[in-house]
Amino acid sequence: MIPFLSQSVDMVLALPIHGEAFLLRRGGIHVLVDSGYKKDNISNVIKEHICDVNRLDIVVCTHGDADHVGGLPDLLRSWGNSVGQVWLPGRWSSVIPQVYRDPSLFFNQLVNELDSNLRNPSDKIISVVRCMGNDENIPIIEQDMGYQIRQGEINVIEDLIDDPIDYSLDIDRIPPEPEWFINLRRDKEVLCSDVAYDHAYKSAIRKVKYRKRKFINSEFTDDICEYWLGLIETSDAIRNIAALCISHSIPTRWFDFNGFINNGLSSGGVNGFLVPINAIEQPSIEIEYSLYMNLTKINQESLVFFAPPRNSLLGVLFCADSPLGVGPNFSYSFLPSYSPLSPIVATVPHHGAESNAIAYQHLKSWGGVDVFLRAGGTIKQPGLTFLRQNDCPRLCTKCPKVGHSPMLSGVVFVPYYWPGLIPFGRFCDCFPPNGP
Repeated sequence: MIPFLSQSVDMVLALPIHGEAFLLRRGGIHVLVDSGYKKDNISNVIKEHICDVNRLDIVVCTHGDADHVGGLPDLLRSWGNSVGQVWLPGRWSSVIPQVYRDPSLFFNQLVNELDSNLRNPSDKIISVVRCMGNDENIPIIEQDMGYQIRQGEINVIEDLIDDPIDYSLDIDRIPPEPEWFINLRRDKEVLCSDVAYDHAYKSAIRKVKYRKRKFINSEFTDDICEYWLGLIETSDAIRNIAALCISHSIPTRWFDFNGFINNGLSSGGVNGFLVPINAIEQPSIEIEYSLYMNLTKINQESLVFFAPPRNSLLGVLFCADSPLGVGPNFSYSFLPSYSPLSPIVATVPHHGAESNAIAYQHLKSWGGVDVFLRAGGTIKQPGLTFLRQNDCPRLCTKCPKVGHSPMLSGVVFVPYYWPGLIPFGRFCDCFPPNGP
């Protein structure tokens, strides 16, 4: 434990785990953005490293990858009544009611979709499974996702710099929950029991593993079945998160990427404190996609949140796995149209994967970053573009390439003290193959 972290100073920490999780303390409010893998035991990590955090005012999940969402159910079980709000991706709105009310039907439908793809793999499925483990962004098939990119309408987020500051997190200031989630809260006594759910969940896993053995002559059987097992695990995490939010009466807010794409504006969050960059907060509408499309882990739809710097408050951009752009090759930035005030800390997009190289161009055009904070990742990360970001300090919680285990790293903000930001932890000293 680092002694100065017990003081009430603004800070952002990359927690020392194998997945990705960041803890922001800003104006005395604690925010957890993502929760790592299930095996990371994020609850114990927080208690071990930050001695005075006894409440998480906001818990954010940016998307459904296991290294971002896996630890959230256990965190909610442990912290329960000490969590103020949970912010979740709106794309889950079509999944949660089904898997919560009738998990047997839900998982049977998912397995039926697997059977269809094993018999006749579509080009879309083949392209998805080829991306597995390669740091690549799973391609979006726009006609399937139901939206069109409207060029020239992306950089029109409202300028928050001059808005009144209001950090109220009172429950009565939170927008109403969508009707479908209110109905789940109302009907919680008659919803499928945990025992029945667990039976359906384990049965689905057995069925997929059986198909993996049965269709041994199919070229893509192993990859498709492994992908489906991942979808089932994602379903399990989503269902358990919803169940725990309901059982602990935690206010839940939903942020919809598709709504942002459709109108080019972001909205919601806590004005001046933490706001979405590529989503709108609204009652989510169920969208009629196939189940596997609703569960597919599309990194470019990761929710991005911004804590804008104000007066004596630290500014942080939480990039998750997003390339920070949309359109062909993600070349249209959706970062705010104004240049932010310094200082800014940015979490590293997709652990520094080279597939997100365009994000650094967007950040530089936006106004630059004072510190990069990197968490999670595999031995394939970071890529060359991240390693060439030499204009500011780069912090990494771990580096599998050289065998470093996770180490608490972050930035403390001391206003009115030059340079204001005090980075600590593991400084990245890796150089690209051609030198710095």
